[in-house]
Amino acid sequence: MKRRDRRLGMDRHITRRDFLNGTSIAVTGSLLSAPLSQALAALGSSPSAQMTPGYYPPIRDGLRGSHTGSFEVAHRLRDGARFDAPEHSTDTGEEYDLVVVGGGISGLSAAHFFRKEAEPEARILIIENHDDFGGHAKRNEFEYKGRTLVDLGGAEYIEAPWSFPDSAKTLLNDMGVDVSLAQQVFDHDLYPSLGMQCGVFFDKKTYGSDVLVAGDPAIPLSEQQHAYVTLPAELEKATGDPGAVRAFLEKTPLSAAAREEIFTLFCDQQDYLEGKSREQRLSLLRSVSYVDFLRQYVGSSSEVIDFFWMWRGGYMGSGTDLAPALAAFRYGLPGGAGLGIDAELQPREGSAKHSYKEDLHFPDGNASVARLLVRHMIPAVAPGSSMHDIVSARFDYSKLDRPDTPVRIRLNSTVVQARHLGNPDTAKQVEVTYVQDGVASRVRARRCVMACYHAMIPHLCPEIPEAQKQALKKTIRMPLVSTNVLVDNWDAFRKLGVFAAYCPRSYFCDVRLTYPLRFADYQSARSPDEPITVHMYRIPLSGEGSGVEQFRAGRHELLGTSFATFEQNIRGQLGGMLGGGGFDPARDIKAITVNRWPHGYAVGYDYETNGLNWFSEPWPDERKLWLKGRQRFGLIAMANSDAGASAMTEGAIEQGYRATQDLLKTL
Repeated sequence: MKRRDRRLGMDRHITRRDFLNGTSIAVTGSLLSAPLSQALAALGSSPSAQMTPGYYPPIRDGLRGSHTGSFEVAHRLRDGARFDAPEHSTDTGEEYDLVVVGGGISGLSAAHFFRKEAEPEARILIIENHDDFGGHAKRNEFEYKGRTLVDLGGAEYIEAPWSFPDSAKTLLNDMGVDVSLAQQVFDHDLYPSLGMQCGVFFDKKTYGSDVLVAGDPAIPLSEQQHAYVTLPAELEKATGDPGAVRAFLEKTPLSAAAREEIFTLFCDQQDYLEGKSREQRLSLLRSVSYVDFLRQYVGSSSEVIDFFWMWRGGYMGSGTDLAPALAAFRYGLPGGAGLGIDAELQPREGSAKHSYKEDLHFPDGNASVARLLVRHMIPAVAPGSSMHDIVSARFDYSKLDRPDTPVRIRLNSTVVQARHLGNPDTAKQVEVTYVQDGVASRVRARRCVMACYHAMIPHLCPEIPEAQKQALKKTIRMPLVSTNVLVDNWDAFRKLGVFAAYCPRSYFCDVRLTYPLRFADYQSARSPDEPITVHMYRIPLSGEGSGVEQFRAGRHELLGTSFATFEQNIRGQLGGMLGGGGFDPARDIKAITVNRWPHGYAVGYDYETNGLNWFSEPWPDERKLWLKGRQRFGLIAMANSDAGASAMTEGAIEQGYRATQDLLKTL
């Protein structure tokens, strides 16, 4: 091992693989490791992994998210594997009123609404390819020094709940989620009371030395950071103050020329589109990226463009090269103050910046919403009955798939086919084939909801009309990495005066301490000498090429990146950023969980164009391919966030509700 790796702690003992009941699991495809399979066979049975004693995926660390074993069967199907012949699978004899393909929030919501609005006594099977339910609403748990620490591995929080569609509001109410408690559970004053604020970290590889600059109110907070603290009125007024901006920039390792360019963007109200009408300005700003605006109309240097490239990366899931300039201005990036379009730059109704004070955060993000849904449908899985006790509730996964319960969740199972038994227009049942533990099995249902990644549906349902297949295949998702690092304490953060940092050109673009939350049965760290989780985001995009090209390359990168590579970068970046506060990555890092999502945020890209993200202005319906893709086909309805081209939790819930309404038409 290289000397630098030893210094970072790559030789230190942390769990780098999954463990199940003391047995190391090396998953290939969807098969359990041979030693465990043999042990189960010796007991005279071969239950699925979730039925084995001690099965509890939230505590697994290492590479999570789309973990090994969750995608290989789907990739085989994509590459031509078929399970059409009866001899390719076994008929289990199971029959259900509804089979849901995908156990994320949309699929769980569809099951909930089906029971509530169609058949309260319905028998439902939810089939999920990952080893845990929730989809991107992933829960990461750590046990350290006698404490349980929880953080999110994907979906973050309930954003602007007052603007939710009625279906999402209804579901939250059904689950007992009181969004009015948003401020009560979030301690906005904790970090500021310790003299901590946001900052910017410049890494040695890019800037010649590791420099952490504590933030200044003149530099707008990123959306990830903004949620932590409500700025006092006097600081809000100070935003853009020339003296404060210049003082901040003088502390950075940026060149003098770059500092002057950034100062001008923040403080001088220049009209970079002189001679253009208001309509021409808005049209242009919707059609060019923020990066192109800086390059073509401001004349910014590459150093300045690099500085702003990932300024909102953790929130948008992409760089500013893929964000329309108008949207970037709304997110707080500079350069629009002198364009004469102030009314268009105000926070839009429902935007994060408009409503962050009312966002509701659970310690594990929206995994708590998924857990509430599961406990509501399968009460035996965990004790409790409130949004407070769900945080610390220990789930018994062996209760998820029992024949004596009306709702069942089958994990580690990849659906490979869903077909009507007969003519889709007159059929009474759908047959669903899935692979679990390397064995293909068939079940039947009166209805089916496809709450999975839409680009896979043409492979699962080859009988779907060709036009609908083509629309489904063009579904686009942005890759991202959501990482949690358990550290022994956070005193280095306190000494350096930061709780979160934007990291331009670093491996991880956003580093922050976990949200300071207090629930009835769970409280995050209050003192800097207590253990805590550090959250880090990586957006694996190159900044070169169209969004589609970058997303495809990013997916390949994620699936080809080893845990060791992630670990080296985590240790190196935290060591460089916090070393001045006494942080030692070899000593202080106790566990790492990397949630990789090759198919992350759902977006509204048109696969065949290089167009920008559609959120700047809604597209006409004829360009919204997801509207064609989500049409009900016989007894099969489409859910998932892909069905609404929105990565938001309320969108996933709404699509689950819409799919249920589609199925009601067939009853």
